[in-house]
Amino acid sequence: MLKNLVNEFSRYARMPVTTLALNDLNTVVTEAVTLFVDAHKDIHFELRLAEGLPKFNLDAEQINRVMINLLDNAVASINKKTGHIGVIIRYDDSRRKVTVAVADDGAGVPSSYKRKVFEPYFSTKKAGTGLGLAIVSSIISDHKGEVSVSDNYPTGTIVSFQLPVGDV
Repeated sequence: MLKNLVNEFSRYARMPVTTLALNDLNTVVTEAVTLFVDAHKDIHFELRLAEGLPKFNLDAEQINRVMINLLDNAVASINKKTGHIGVIIRYDDSRRKVTVAVADDGAGVPSSYKRKVFEPYFSTKKAGTGLGLAIVSSIISDHKGEVSVSDNYPTGTIVSFQLPVGDV
């Protein structure tokens, strides 16, 4: 019953159309991280930007939405008084690809969940809708990119996405 209601709602609340324009990914990511730094003083944030990354076509608003989802999940996974979240952007000029990784030292994602986390309505949070990472996956796919989840060592999770730098 609830799933039917959510499906009905989602038909009317479609994601906005991806509007590509020349943007600076370093700036888009920095703006999102800055919001979280200001709101979560007890968590140490580390941001490493990509050197030599040219502006390229992306939807800044939607990539911002991706970053907010990933950072929100990272913050929620930290179940201790203090924690660490690293955001690293790497640019591979020879392959014309950029990778953004959000790594936390939180609880981690069980192996059996790694394939499911990007499916709609799958959530490990009691109050979660299961749409956050599904939206992330959809936005990254609209940008002709890929998203993945892996373990951070010794604890935590790394969610990263890779985008082509050039014509999408």
